Amino acid sequence: MRCVSRRVADKKVLSVIKAWLRAPVVEKTRHGKQRTTQARDEKRGTSQGSVISPLMANLYFRRFLLAWEQHGHRERLDAVVVNYADDLVICCKPGNGEAAMATMRHLMQRLGLTVNEKKTKLITIPEGSFTFLGYEIGSFYGKDGVPYIGTHPSRKAIKRAFKEIHDATTPRWNMTTPEERIEKINMFIRGWAAYFNQGPVVRTYSLIRRYTERRIRRWLVRRSKQRGTGYRQYSDEYLYEKLGLHVLPRARADLSRAKA
Repeated sequence: MRCVSRRVADKKVLSVIKAWLRAPVVEKTRHGKQRTTQARDEKRGTSQGSVISPLMANLYFRRFLLAWEQHGHRERLDAVVVNYADDLVICCKPGNGEAAMATMRHLMQRLGLTVNEKKTKLITIPEGSFTFLGYEIGSFYGKDGVPYIGTHPSRKAIKRAFKEIHDATTPRWNMTTPEERIEKINMFIRGWAAYFNQGPVVRTYSLIRRYTERRIRRWLVRRSKQRGTGYRQYSDEYLYEKLGLHVLPRARADLSRAKA
């Protein structure tokens, strides 16, 4: 709270943040609801999934970044820190990786933070690859087998997209109209495609597009108590022109070059 109070002067806001930090966590288990107050009892950390976690993470990481810059670690190690909330990547020249990790652990300890060793790795590009903010970063092969260093939506991000589309086309939504379902699905697809638009994404878009078409057709068939897979009953024209399903780009030239 001392760190927060240096930047937030409103006492009402501070009291709300303090209440969030002290709030118990209620989890559903097979034995019923379980109430825990681990963060409050140990006076460390925030509840998993708490809305206050991103704010607290950014406040602490600002202190980490200032220490990294002001103590000369960036120049000494020729290492740049890229972070988003509590996720970070330290980019440095070959040979400086171990020293950068040791320095990072030391600074984290000074700040009272614990490094997640399961997610902390030393990766050398292009021999290896790593995932950051949903993107897999590493060496890929382009046309004619020419290797290059780039990005690609990670497998985990693609699986999450499939799950989101699957959950949006289950029988629980049978009481809604097809237009309402398509509107909800379009919101997700537009957002997902707008974020994952870097690197060779056209093939991934094709996977998402085919899976979405298949799930919507099955949902329409079950909703109307018909038989079959829906390919004969609901054509591409019906999905895209009648219902207004969002069209994912089919070629690199179709991708929007506008950046928000």
